Amino acid sequence: MEMRSPKLRKREEAATAKWSNLCLDVIQMVLEKLSATDFNRAKAVCSGWLSASRQSVRKQNQTPWLILFPYERSYGYSCRMLNPGEKGLVYRSRNLGVEFTQSRCIATCGSWLLMYLVRGGRPKLYILNPLSRDRINLPPLESCKSDNIFSAKRFCIGDQQPRRESALTDLSSEWEKSVLWVEERSKNYLVVWSHGDCLFFSKKGDNVWRMFHVRIIGLTDFVCKGLMLYMYIRLSFIEIYDFSGDSPVALTHPPYPFYRRPRFLSPFIINRIAVTTSGEALLVTIYNIHKTSRTFYVYKMNHATNKWDEMASLGDQALIVDLGITVSAKDVQGFKSNSIYFSGVGFGTDHIFIYSLATRKVEPFMASTNKFFDARWFIPNV
Repeated sequence: MEMRSPKLRKREEAATAKWSNLCLDVIQMVLEKLSATDFNRAKAVCSGWLSASRQSVRKQNQTPWLILFPYERSYGYSCRMLNPGEKGLVYRSRNLGVEFTQSRCIATCGSWLLMYLVRGGRPKLYILNPLSRDRINLPPLESCKSDNIFSAKRFCIGDQQPRRESALTDLSSEWEKSVLWVEERSKNYLVVWSHGDCLFFSKKGDNVWRMFHVRIIGLTDFVCKGLMLYMYIRLSFIEIYDFSGDSPVALTHPPYPFYRRPRFLSPFIINRIAVTTSGEALLVTIYNIHKTSRTFYVYKMNHATNKWDEMASLGDQALIVDLGITVSAKDVQGFKSNSIYFSGVGFGTDHIFIYSLATRKVEPFMASTNKFFDARWFIPNV
């Protein structure tokens, strides 16, 4: 029988010390200093760390991720997720269902995706969390049919030309717009989508799509921040509606009639609206989006002069055009402040880039997107 010295035994015991033997206070101190991603990894160390994580104040993820939809996603019914702070590391979510492979993502909120599916000639919308695989079914689109949505005259979202008559089923068209809000704990939700100059919405508990009974001519863009809907009307009107009650309530009486002339005329102008972390509306004008000379300008409302002033800088904020919001980029690894993150007009992966307001230059976000047919920014609850 081999005899080991007490010193050797002590060294071996120290080398094989279990992480679970750490006291609860120390584990919690470690957990609370971790990023949201590392926090979730630490929960898998052992049962003791998992238990400690439930008693810790988790750092909420504030970093937008890019969700990528690969052409071959039928293999494993999957999607890819990329965290800008972890270069070269791509997460994969599998087993999202057969319908997922046939759907398009048309809006995001937190970890949730608003998915649009046309199968057998019958379109439908549903909400999916690709991390937990939770699903929220929405009312059938047939429940909102009305003669009002088939009027002869149409206006484009984000365009200034009359649009062609489009079918109700074409919600994935770049001319239409959808927004999503989901409260993580209660699963309360709000979905709003446009068809021409008409808006439809549904909230938790509804079994039909309700029509927004304010006719809006020249609706250009709209974004959702919580239960507040910000609408950008042509000629730079801003209207805000509160959806916290049973019916939307206008918060702007009358709308803000601030007209801003374009810096220069161009047939390739796209106008968007964004909302800051403090709830203030910004206007984003994109020139020559399909060319290498594309340029962004951001405007903020000056309440003293009743004019839109151009912003020279976003400070420590970054603007996500897809989501229509700004996020704090301060101390966020891999995310650049005073920059605009963009992933294309409508669908596709041809225009995933970062635009710096400081240098007025564009840089690609990804080296290659050949394997993906679409991409969306989202802020997962990880």
